[in-house]
Amino acid sequence: MNRLSIRWRLTLWNTAALAVLLMIVGLLVYGLLRHAMLEQIDRVLVEQFHELEHDLHSVEHPEVRIRHWIEEFHEHVGVLCVVYGDDGVVARTEQMAAKSVPDRPENAADELRFDSRRLPLIGRQRMLTRLLHANGSRFVVVLMLPMDEVHEELSGLGSVLLAVLPVSLLLAGGIGYALARRALAPVERIRQATDEITAEQLGRRLDMPNPNDELGRLAKTINAMIARLQQSFAEIRRFTADASHELRTPISVIRAEAEVAMNQPPNAEEFQALAGSILEECEHLTKLTDQLLTLSREDAGLVPLESQPVDLARLAADATEMMRPLAEAKQQSLTFGSPTTAIVTGDAERLREVLYNLLENAIKYTPSQGRIEVAVTEQSGMVAVAIHDTGIGIDADHLPRVFDRFYRVDKSRSREADGTGLGLSIVQSIVSAHSGRVEISSTPSEGTTCTVLLPRTGSNLPT
Repeated sequence: MNRLSIRWRLTLWNTAALAVLLMIVGLLVYGLLRHAMLEQIDRVLVEQFHELEHDLHSVEHPEVRIRHWIEEFHEHVGVLCVVYGDDGVVARTEQMAAKSVPDRPENAADELRFDSRRLPLIGRQRMLTRLLHANGSRFVVVLMLPMDEVHEELSGLGSVLLAVLPVSLLLAGGIGYALARRALAPVERIRQATDEITAEQLGRRLDMPNPNDELGRLAKTINAMIARLQQSFAEIRRFTADASHELRTPISVIRAEAEVAMNQPPNAEEFQALAGSILEECEHLTKLTDQLLTLSREDAGLVPLESQPVDLARLAADATEMMRPLAEAKQQSLTFGSPTTAIVTGDAERLREVLYNLLENAIKYTPSQGRIEVAVTEQSGMVAVAIHDTGIGIDADHLPRVFDRFYRVDKSRSREADGTGLGLSIVQSIVSAHSGRVEISSTPSEGTTCTVLLPRTGSNLPT
């Protein structure tokens, strides 16, 4: 069944459901007709019995009247009758053969009892049995009407139903297949259109004639997926181009300086300057490749994170002291404040790398005599490490993209600032791996505040 196409499965399911429905309707019609016909026969039998009962109510010789009524029943209505007394058959329809007379009913009562029985020579009969009291005597009256007509009509109806059922199912199967084919035609068009979209054609979108039905929502979902793929491909291309550019620049510098060193007469002072420049570019190249490797391993999930209690306040304080010489070299004020311990669960070394990156950026882009403040607080059950500086700030247009890889707000100053454009990407990757988030707010020429928020696992910070 699972190997069949959806079109055939829908056709078979609909046909099977229709078959069950037709069988139920057929059985219902058959049963209702049978019940109605038996009820009509029973009504005739009851009427004849009541006439007999009413006539024998005040008769002195009931046997004579019983014979009279038996003849009347058969002549006018076609009802066969057998009346039993205590000693056997009192009277019966003369046209009945002796072999057709049923045995005396056992346990006859004052209530009407109906039964259907096949009797020799006369076939299947509908029988009414009732105990009758007349002039102190007890009789058991059995009235019978043949059921041949009922069986003929029911047999005819059954034959019609059996003939109509397969024809109806074949017709319904054909119509169901056509409807399923028509209903699934948009799915085939979606498949063909999706199959034609390649990496070079991610700008194409599927048509949505009716965006509110199931197929419209499917097309909308596929379009959203294609849009995400388009964005991912664009980011990959941009990342590849940026990485190539970043790698090419120090390599070009190293090559140019090496060529200068080879083409000029050896001079110890100049040679030493060229070697120092080459070493500087090598260090920049090493830093860049290390950061690229870190990001690649983060994306692939190959960097295991330790999960242990970390006092983020203590970690921030240590990072602040480690970066203080850099701030003092630029005559900057670097302060730290925290009410007490702030415990989170995570990898202390990776979180330390986050703080180093953020502090390095703050020091790098804050002018001399500027201030850098580090504070650990609690915000809605999260531990927040906020690093505020009075640096050059970031325009609002650049804020949404500061975490993009190789993105720099001021590209002209990137080389002199010794940046790679990967620091904040690494910060966001590490914080996300700790189920946290990074928020940045900034005002140009006034400063920037970068806040790292991590889930708190234990802290006695005041709210």
